[in-house]
Amino acid sequence: MDFLHWYDWITPTNPQASLFLGIMFTLLLGIFVWFETKRRQALVWTMVTGMIVTSLGVFFLQWFGYYG
Repeated sequence: MDFLHWYDWITPTNPQASLFLGIMFTLLLGIFVWFETKRRQALVWTMVTGMIVTSLGVFFLQWFGYYG
């Protein structure tokens, strides 16, 4: 995991770090939703929405040239 630096959670420096941290935050949010609702449907919607938002965010940031 040499693509990940300690400061990537503040400002991701590459698309791999953005995807990794987006997936980690989505998993954390999914766990919170699961413990709050105990509904599988809420967990699935949270995970799907988080993955879509993370993927689109990384795509657009890379398209705009954010990562260099």
